Amino acid sequence: MSTVPAVWKEQRFVESFEVDTKGRLKPHVFFALLTNSAWKHASLTAHGYQDLLDRNQMWVLVKLQLSVRRFPRWSEQIVIETWGKGVQKLYALRDFIITTASGEKLASATSAWLVLDRESHRPVRIDQMIFPWTPGRSELDTDLQKVPELAEASEERARFHVVFSDLDVNGHVTAARYLQWMVDSQSREVLEEKQPRSLEVSFLAEAMMGDEVAVLSEGAGGHELCGVRRVSDRKELCRARMEWA
Repeated sequence: MSTVPAVWKEQRFVESFEVDTKGRLKPHVFFALLTNSAWKHASLTAHGYQDLLDRNQMWVLVKLQLSVRRFPRWSEQIVIETWGKGVQKLYALRDFIITTASGEKLASATSAWLVLDRESHRPVRIDQMIFPWTPGRSELDTDLQKVPELAEASEERARFHVVFSDLDVNGHVTAARYLQWMVDSQSREVLEEKQPRSLEVSFLAEAMMGDEVAVLSEGAGGHELCGVRRVSDRKELCRARMEWA
């Protein structure tokens, strides 16, 4: 364990295929970069993907909160730092900070994760997990409360069908894809003029191959609640609270 860094740090350049029409990193790609850095850090411990697979377990992202000062741009070099800040109840808490190569802070994030049994989908206790926790460092306060439920009369903005490329190694829709669906449901005018500056996402259930999902929305004035539901049974899959600027 002494070889595992308490803080995982990586540098990368924003690629052309990761940006929008304005040359800004797409929100769902930003989201995916954070979760990927978390996987990399965990893989250095006894709790990486393969280690949990051998125990018939898996990591599941339950909530992520992101505060953005500005989105990085095409060809800009960014630095991602992430660390586990401790365990609360059954949740492993992890924070992130994203900067430019020169040290300008671009964004901060915090997240909550569960370890689930693959067969029962019941949470596994992790309070004895051997991990290089950094409890004295907190980038954002982690709120374990779910994002508020949308009203039944919420506007349906868009529908999508789950295809093979939406799935992760567990056979579920990737966490970033939910955000992509919610962002893609916005108008072109909104997407070209604004980006999410504050994002809070609660993950409630998994979408699977072949599912049709609907994106619902309510709110105005730059603040919005979004939800993703499976069309066939109206099952809530994800909720998000976004502030656009």
